[in-house]
Amino acid sequence: MKLGGKTVLLTGAGNGMGRELALLLAAGGARVIGCDIRADGLAGTRKLIGADDFREHVLDISDRAAVADLPDILGEPIDCLINCAGMIQPFVRFADLDATAMERVLAVNWTGTLDMTRAFLPHLLARPEAQLVNFGSMSSIAPLPGQAIYGATKAAIKLFTETLWSEYRGTSLSVTLVLPGAVATNISSNSGLEPQRPAARQEGSERQRNVASAADAAAVIHAGIEAGEYRVLVDQMMIDIDALYRRDPQTAAETIANNFSGLLA
Repeated sequence: MKLGGKTVLLTGAGNGMGRELALLLAAGGARVIGCDIRADGLAGTRKLIGADDFREHVLDISDRAAVADLPDILGEPIDCLINCAGMIQPFVRFADLDATAMERVLAVNWTGTLDMTRAFLPHLLARPEAQLVNFGSMSSIAPLPGQAIYGATKAAIKLFTETLWSEYRGTSLSVTLVLPGAVATNISSNSGLEPQRPAARQEGSERQRNVASAADAAAVIHAGIEAGEYRVLVDQMMIDIDALYRRDPQTAAETIANNFSGLLA
């Protein structure tokens, strides 16, 4: 679906891939409604885009009541919903992850995506043409040690989104799953985590050289959304892991564990 002239609701619009995607959408003629938990992040995005093409709304997507009220608060038809907002967990083994951190990741990544989709799905289906876009990750495909709950939420989003595609194929609603791999964003700090340890940066130097920029990732995502793709594999690492996992899941898991070993104590 070409998004020029359409109204797009985008979560996670205050930074990273969400912000870069908002810039591309607005540049292509879309009216963007950006949601984020951080007002300062949204203000920064609006400054880059301009008030005429960007409407901001501070929202914690883990607040079920606030999400349920959002369609009435916005008060305008939505042609495309992009569920980009998400967070990672502390890089610890599952046994060392405290319940509060676990519940927060579940509430933002999984329940937040479900509730946003449930709130806006009837409105999308009422449009002559509409699109739903959900963000998975490399962890939707293969495990990342130290991110058991994050990975579980992203794997669930993958299957949820693919099921929606199957349920609504042949209708006016197009459904797309976005799968980023290694993309440079501020997800760690935005998730309330400490900066990456120096040892981890050194051990992961080869991996870091293969990290895509948020702007490059957004360009691939934007093109994939407009093409109505079933899945958008955002960067080379995601493409490689997807292909490897199809051939040999255990080797894919071992490859990720080895490449990201510096992140887990």
